[in-house]
Amino acid sequence: MIRSRRLAVTVAFSLAAALALSGVTALAATPHGSVHPSVDPSVASEIRRLVNWTGVPTKAPRTLLIDSSSIGAPSPDVYQIRYTNGSFSLNYQRAAGGPTTSQFTVTFQGLVEWNDTLADGHIEDGSFVSYTPLGPGAFGRYPIQHTSMTTADGIGINSFRIVSNRGDVALNLTISDGFLTLPSGQTLTPMEAKLTLDIYHNVTLSSNRLALQISLSTNQRVRLENRSWDDLNEFSSDDRALNVTNEAGPASSSAFFSWSNSASVNGVDGSVTPTVPEDNSTTGDYDFFLSYPVGSGVQVHVVHDPAMGVVSAAYASIVHPGPGAVLPFVGDALVYGISLAGIAVLVGGTTLLVSRRRRKGP
Repeated sequence: MIRSRRLAVTVAFSLAAALALSGVTALAATPHGSVHPSVDPSVASEIRRLVNWTGVPTKAPRTLLIDSSSIGAPSPDVYQIRYTNGSFSLNYQRAAGGPTTSQFTVTFQGLVEWNDTLADGHIEDGSFVSYTPLGPGAFGRYPIQHTSMTTADGIGINSFRIVSNRGDVALNLTISDGFLTLPSGQTLTPMEAKLTLDIYHNVTLSSNRLALQISLSTNQRVRLENRSWDDLNEFSSDDRALNVTNEAGPASSSAFFSWSNSASVNGVDGSVTPTVPEDNSTTGDYDFFLSYPVGSGVQVHVVHDPAMGVVSAAYASIVHPGPGAVLPFVGDALVYGISLAGIAVLVGGTTLLVSRRRRKGP
């Protein structure tokens, strides 16, 4: 029985790897000539970034560092994404060469099997059935797989696939140096990296739900938003996000971890339900869960596509050239006005968390 399960997992991930590679090919084959409507075609070519990456060790990397710098922007900026042991850290310098102005680390802590006793899609206390830990101990056995290509329009794409030690979770990171139209019709901007999750899990009962536990570590303000920056700017649709913002002032900036409100479970799309991030008194991090739809049968295959990125000062300085303050957090004046009006409506449903994470106490 154990041997057959191992064989099933091996076959499943062989197919997943093939699909991942074919997905990258599909990205390259997707037409990129028409720029997203929210980006003026006359400035689209200016919104490019220089992306460099380094893996350690060189021949079989387990650690990854990606650097993305704006090119020719009136207000140049830079951000870095570092991967190590199941965690992704993002650091943003609003002014290139200056201090870090936004930063956070997300760690995939574990897979939770739970019973939706109230049939409302929300995790309740005591509903956990089983827990499969992830975190630092679940990754590192296999080297990071890298694929790169350039589209017909000259957009460079780098994709990285990270497989867990048990082969039950794969983290697929994709970053580009320009605007990339995805097969879904949504847009991957050069100010972010798409992080597609590929999860295989056998639940004990087919009626049980599966959730992913995530921790977010930062010393800055964290806010759960009903719509992501990409969603507000029409680069995506139906996304939510955790925004990480530093104190107000000249160096004020924001970064985000976002996710789609839907995921594929065994090939069927369904709603993803997040919990409100809670301060962990032991670690000082924020813990939250993304709950996936019920699958068919005990073998569950989840595909979900979070992203991490920055509200780029370089992008804003190109889209809104000229003197005066750059419009914060949005890509055009219309969206900015709509978002301001929407704040009053969303404030009741928006969670404002503690401005600084609780530090460990004696």
